[in-house]
Amino acid sequence: MENIDELKQQISGEPKYKLTNANVFVSPGGFHYIDHLDPMTEVSPEIDGSGLTDEEIKYIETSLQSNPERLENQVAAVKRHIAIDGKKALDIGCGGGLFLSALKAAGADVIGVELSDTRAYYAKTKHDFEVIKRTIEDEYWRHFAGTFDIVTLWDVIEHVNYPQATLQAAANLLKPGGILLIDTPCRDAFYHRFGEFTYKLSGGRYPTFLNTMYSSKPFGHKQILSLAEMRGLFETAGLEVLELNRFHELSFPYGFYLKKLVRSETFVKILLPFVRIFFIVFPIRNKMLAIGKKPE
Repeated sequence: MENIDELKQQISGEPKYKLTNANVFVSPGGFHYIDHLDPMTEVSPEIDGSGLTDEEIKYIETSLQSNPERLENQVAAVKRHIAIDGKKALDIGCGGGLFLSALKAAGADVIGVELSDTRAYYAKTKHDFEVIKRTIEDEYWRHFAGTFDIVTLWDVIEHVNYPQATLQAAANLLKPGGILLIDTPCRDAFYHRFGEFTYKLSGGRYPTFLNTMYSSKPFGHKQILSLAEMRGLFETAGLEVLELNRFHELSFPYGFYLKKLVRSETFVKILLPFVRIFFIVFPIRNKMLAIGKKPE
């Protein structure tokens, strides 16, 4: 398997896909990544909640955490492989904290990792658990090596500069027998494949879904992984793959994605009922769930 992190430091040649918000490069082995890395600035560990406005709270509660089925599926995925009561859990990129709140209610000792001041403050004060504002690659976490039973990265790995380093740092925190769970958009699935098809068919004028899948904006999607690449990352990190499969899930309401595609409030209102019906009839498996175990 290619060293994904090294590839991202050696960008050369022309991008394969020139999109609205990013240029996408493809390695000889097929890895897809953009020509942008977020600046590696020092992150203050202090959580500043002064910017938590009513508008931000509304976004967290009605958009970021708008899918109750998603939360149920995440908790169920953990329960398939480990009993939650009495376990120590770490959620990397915990957002508003709803997932960790559910684990806490089930008896787990929980800690969140969140770099956004407003979301970290919201999770900490709303759900009453510890939130650490440090990257998982920070030296701080060396003291926690081998201490967690459960480590999760929900919709995180696609955002990070170096996925291989991030996954390894997360795996290092597991106890022997502990499990690591990741969900992320899947490249070998309908949306990405259809986006590639429409891009090629139109000579790059209509990338459709590719425009929603990659972004060079701060903390945007820097890479979309395939199932094989995810398996390789897990195995490189020393984890036994327990589950690796595609499933249907949209992280945000349907209207969020429609606005990116058609950019017209009128068309969004017209299309929204049809989109809801479509996904009831055709639950397209657009994401992947990967679960790994640290050998005992």
